[in-house]
Amino acid sequence: MMQQQGSIVKRLDRQTRSAAAGRDSPARRASTEKQYVTVRTLEREEAVEKKLKLLRGSLFGKPIMKFQVGQVTDVWVPYCYLEYRFIVERSILFKKKGLEKNGEVGLVFDMNEMHPFQYDLYESGQLPLKKESLGKEKKIIRSENAMDEVKAKAEDYIQYKIMRKFYGAEGKLALKRNVLFYRPAVELEIIYKGENKNQRYAYLDEFSVDSEHILGLKYRVDNHF
Repeated sequence: MMQQQGSIVKRLDRQTRSAAAGRDSPARRASTEKQYVTVRTLEREEAVEKKLKLLRGSLFGKPIMKFQVGQVTDVWVPYCYLEYRFIVERSILFKKKGLEKNGEVGLVFDMNEMHPFQYDLYESGQLPLKKESLGKEKKIIRSENAMDEVKAKAEDYIQYKIMRKFYGAEGKLALKRNVLFYRPAVELEIIYKGENKNQRYAYLDEFSVDSEHILGLKYRVDNHF
């Protein structure tokens, strides 16, 4: 098993160089304009090893899931960071007007797989991003989804997972900040039972360290009335 994982890591440079040389269509061509990106903190070999270990699982020191790894590609994965102001009224028994609460809530949206993660503004502050050119060495995953769809899904998520959960009612939302950004990653083609293929991503930024080990980012809303 360790020998197989080592051979996968060694294939990274060879496969990604070959892929970059063989693909030059406009849809896959990297942009020369600077984009917001997360800060890279991991070497890709280390990130791939951690991801494969996570996918395989472990029981008494032995891997649970068996699969093969096909194509390995360096990529930029598109995300969107949204901040909303909210106003919500919490009903109080025997009172016509309830307590009004206002604040801010953050959300990170995976535009490749079209699902959100809650982001704790109070504990983590604004998402740290920097600007740089993506270059032509890595494949840029293009999102075919319109921003209107992203915002609609994000707001539904906030209403049902935060407003209703904490306050028992839907709130009024106003978009304060909307930033498109990319995360550096290695795209792994995972093949189960020799035929079932899907894509998994080993992220190279610190942002992934939290989100890989829990189902969604932890969140906390200031709920003191």
